[in-house]
Amino acid sequence: MYENTLTELLVQMVNHGTYHRGNVTAMLYQAGLPSCGTDWILFMREQT
Repeated sequence: MYENTLTELLVQMVNHGTYHRGNVTAMLYQAGLPSCGTDWILFMREQT
């Protein structure tokens, strides 16, 4: 059985999300499409 601290789980969550956002951006680039912003804070600021 595995045991992790809350800090380790939060770091994993952030890093894993970054990994997927990078993949999406790379796929858009390879398809010849413009990339999109992937920064959560900027996204949230645009919603207000």
